[in-house]
Amino acid sequence: MFFNTFIAFAAVSSSAFLNVQAHGTITGVTGANGVQAAGFGIIATTPRNGGLPKPFEQDTSVIRNQAIASGKTGVCGSTAAGGNNDVAAQLAAASAAGLPTAAADGSVTMTLHQVNEDGAGPFTCDVSGDGGNTFQAATVTTQVPGKFGLSLAVAKDFPLVAQMPAGMACTATACIMRCRNPALAGPFGSCVAVSNGSGGLPLLGLPPAGTAAAWDLPPAGTAAAGTAAKAKGGLAGLLSKFTGKARAPAPAKRYLASRVAGKRSGYWLDNQ
Repeated sequence: MFFNTFIAFAAVSSSAFLNVQAHGTITGVTGANGVQAAGFGIIATTPRNGGLPKPFEQDTSVIRNQAIASGKTGVCGSTAAGGNNDVAAQLAAASAAGLPTAAADGSVTMTLHQVNEDGAGPFTCDVSGDGGNTFQAATVTTQVPGKFGLSLAVAKDFPLVAQMPAGMACTATACIMRCRNPALAGPFGSCVAVSNGSGGLPLLGLPPAGTAAAWDLPPAGTAAAGTAAKAKGGLAGLLSKFTGKARAPAPAKRYLASRVAGKRSGYWLDNQ
């Protein structure tokens, strides 16, 4: 059994070194909000049913630390078809198309398409919240099969799930999740743009906008709402500017028979 496994991996390794353009790339991202997207540099018309270099590998990213450090590529590497993956341009395009969101626990669900032998796992992922300037390690919770980036799979999709670090904030247009394998001819993989679903307010420690808890106010139309509006003073008027709702008219003064003499003459004692 061991001998057969060794022979199989030896054959895979030989194939990988002879064909140094074997690949695996992220063709899909499924957001918790239902939005579907893809990795940087992905060409939607690329066929996914074969393992030859052309045309099946044209949009796979090669992400090498040496190329990044030298400035040859950006932090998300390059593809054969499109060259350098321009992070700013890719983020802008992703944001315009609609961003998938991470799950409540920070998990990002992706589809890894393995073109041929050395597009396999295991994959490591890291995430940037500042447009690619810095990255933090993410935790891969659903892994792509493989050893040292090698397996016998060809033209096959696998789920890949990675979890953002706790407290991750997307201070740029979006967070960048970057995943790649350890293949010697690679590393191969992709970057994807995701939102952590904060909408801004939770990053400030506030509840989501549009909820009563966001302003600590009871539901409109209740007796408690009127009491809260009094307690908040001018807050109701301020809120009306943003919500477009007219402020409720102030209670009418109750006229009393007794009045104050002297400097305060003319001021009612009761404002109920």
